[in-house]
Amino acid sequence: MGQHFLADSNVLERIVEAIEPKSTDIVVEIGAGLGTLTVAVAPLVHHVFAVEVAPKLIPVLKENLKPLANVQVIAADFLSLKLSDFGKRLVVIGNLPYQITSEVLLKLIRERKEVARAVVMVQWEVGKKLVAPPGPAVTRLGVHLRAYYELELLRRISRTVFFPPPEVDGALLRLSPLPSPRIRAQDAAFEHTLALLFGHRRKTLRQALAAHFPRELVDQILAEAALAPRVRGEALDLPELDRLAQALARLLGSWFAHGFPGQ
Repeated sequence: MGQHFLADSNVLERIVEAIEPKSTDIVVEIGAGLGTLTVAVAPLVHHVFAVEVAPKLIPVLKENLKPLANVQVIAADFLSLKLSDFGKRLVVIGNLPYQITSEVLLKLIRERKEVARAVVMVQWEVGKKLVAPPGPAVTRLGVHLRAYYELELLRRISRTVFFPPPEVDGALLRLSPLPSPRIRAQDAAFEHTLALLFGHRRKTLRQALAAHFPRELVDQILAEAALAPRVRGEALDLPELDRLAQALARLLGSWFAHGFPGQ
């Protein structure tokens, strides 16, 4: 299942410190595995939902967590669950299986109203790109997250503290929901705008938009957003991307909130 189990007590303590557990917290753990993190966090919080998808791990996980009355094991795929079913103001934690990292983080964006904070581990290179400023290293997902969350790359976690050891180091990432988004565009319009631009990230804005719309309309969109046609999408900051998303939504109509030509 692409899982790697933490086997270092000092690193475990640092992770728990980063979570900043409180006695009133309701915690949702993604990929509880053998319950190592669960056991460390559970005595410090109100309740833990330990989500694990691997059938062979469920009996071991339940046995390890049996002494903890405030832990409930959920045998399911986290991506198939609704965060609202667990409550409000949730604390989401976990060592994310690398192959579903993007899907999990996208889920935290779309269901952010239920999230009080999240502390997750991702691949080190992925973590660095998520917090990268505008430029060649920036990623679509990193920009998307920063529209709604404060991102902190807390520490690098050596691959040697896991069993079996993965091929790369990990990054401990904390996500804190913003009091209000950094953008004014509607969620769907902003998400589609990012998909459009980062699908052509090496092209200029005019070239990227012209792959989907007539050039006359492209020039009107860029003028509306007050953006230079020859700039690349990866170079835009959040306010500029927000202006572009709003311009696209205004000039193309409400259907843009549900998709765009060629998507």
